[in-house]
Amino acid sequence: MLDRWLAEEVQHQKSAARTRQRVNVLRDFTAGKTLGQLPEVAGQIKTAQAAPATINRYLSVLRRIGNLAEQWGLLERAPRITLLPERNERHVYLTPAEVQRLARHCPAEVGDIIRFAALTGLRRSELLRLQPADVRNGVILLDARTKSGRARIIPLPPEAARIAQARLPWRVDVWALRRDFEAARVAAGLPHVHFHDLRHTYASWLVQSGQSMKAVKDLLGHSTMAMTDRYAHLAAPHLVKAVSGLRIKKRRAG
Repeated sequence: MLDRWLAEEVQHQKSAARTRQRVNVLRDFTAGKTLGQLPEVAGQIKTAQAAPATINRYLSVLRRIGNLAEQWGLLERAPRITLLPERNERHVYLTPAEVQRLARHCPAEVGDIIRFAALTGLRRSELLRLQPADVRNGVILLDARTKSGRARIIPLPPEAARIAQARLPWRVDVWALRRDFEAARVAAGLPHVHFHDLRHTYASWLVQSGQSMKAVKDLLGHSTMAMTDRYAHLAAPHLVKAVSGLRIKKRRAG
């Protein structure tokens, strides 16, 4: 069933290589098992020593296999496979000074990539495939090859526009970026920081500057507002300031 799913559905997906890797891991759990034993396999996977988000990716494969087995008439009813609750949101937000500190501990081009990421909120994959033609009239025009599958527009702050003009296309690949970033975060005294935290940092700066959650959602390219709501708590100081001047005057007697 795994082989049929890979051949008929997965091979045309852009995430096919990653899905095949997960299937190879799943084969250790499914060896000798029938489709009717999918819930048993799911139970074994849930006991693995891994983050809930990681486990859920494998459970999602099993869930899809069960649903297809029902559609193809191999099972009377797809088994119920529940995912684990995920409580692994990161809330690591850097200050401008911390971003600069990271950048200064990198080779010059990687340092500009770090600054550019914090100023645009681009995912690493989106950032590295940018070409000069993707920047027009001061904005980045991303096509539908994003994680959400939607095109989006990201206006560039002046500093980011200067970096784009000087650096695109990047001459750094993902492996060099990872190596230099990991060395820089240690040297900068920020060993807990991940590259993706630069995207969270961008969102935090937007929220704290008073931008609407709808604007943040559109700039980040989130598919739902629920994904953006993780940053809502950062708006609290701004909201307090917004209402601090409200008054209801008492009506004078007579």
